[in-house]
Amino acid sequence: MKKGYSKVLSALGYVFFVSLALLMLLPFAYMLVCSLQETYSPYLISFNPADYTLDNFRKTFAVSGFSLWVRNSIVISLAGVLLTLAVCSLGAFAFAKKHFRGSRGLMNFLMISMAIPFTATVVPLWLMMGKLKMIDNFFPLIAPIPSMLGLLLIRQAILALPKELFESARVDGCRDFRIYWNIVLPVIRPILITVAILYFARSWNSFLWPLIISNTDATRTLPVGLASIQGTHTINYGITMAGALMNFLPPFLVYVFFQRYFIAGIAGTGIKN
Repeated sequence: MKKGYSKVLSALGYVFFVSLALLMLLPFAYMLVCSLQETYSPYLISFNPADYTLDNFRKTFAVSGFSLWVRNSIVISLAGVLLTLAVCSLGAFAFAKKHFRGSRGLMNFLMISMAIPFTATVVPLWLMMGKLKMIDNFFPLIAPIPSMLGLLLIRQAILALPKELFESARVDGCRDFRIYWNIVLPVIRPILITVAILYFARSWNSFLWPLIISNTDATRTLPVGLASIQGTHTINYGITMAGALMNFLPPFLVYVFFQRYFIAGIAGTGIKN
């Protein structure tokens, strides 16, 4: 009786999670179907394959400045990821293995900073960039990317490493940077890839900051550029969804190719003080 009850619960759980997965996939299915037809209403879409066309994608590719938006997004995202990994891994190594006066207080202060929403800092950042003559420049789009989350994840991964690993490296005469470069980074590669995926997706999909800091196509990113091609009064939702689909694909493909490392990085990051 107990075994049969367990099977029923297992079946119900399976049905629930499959239904939940299908529910989460509905927006993506809607985006795909809508991108393959010309429609000026978000509710009037056809499920007849004869009505489907690739014209929306052709029109999006033909938009003046599209290639610049894609180039800018790639450059900003990749440069931001490299900067994030460099800054966060060095900071994480220092907080994890270099104990100095005030290190715990500084760490707590940085963790508290995670509670400050980015929107609260937009105006001060914009004023600072204006004073530095860096409006419509790549630097403000790349520099703000590193944040406390990446540092915290990498720090926890370093804290989880056995102390004997560092002690044996010290005995062999390794200095701090060599331990960081030759021992720590190769061992924590999964969490580094996890942080890279998170910040690539964050940078690629960023909209508010690029919107206010970019004035021309020379620095405009793909999400901002695609938003600018929508009509003021009439909106072809097919073109909008085609652009949204193209903007969605790069982070999705990055995750698919590095999914194994992403899961390993999340599973291997424990909480240790």
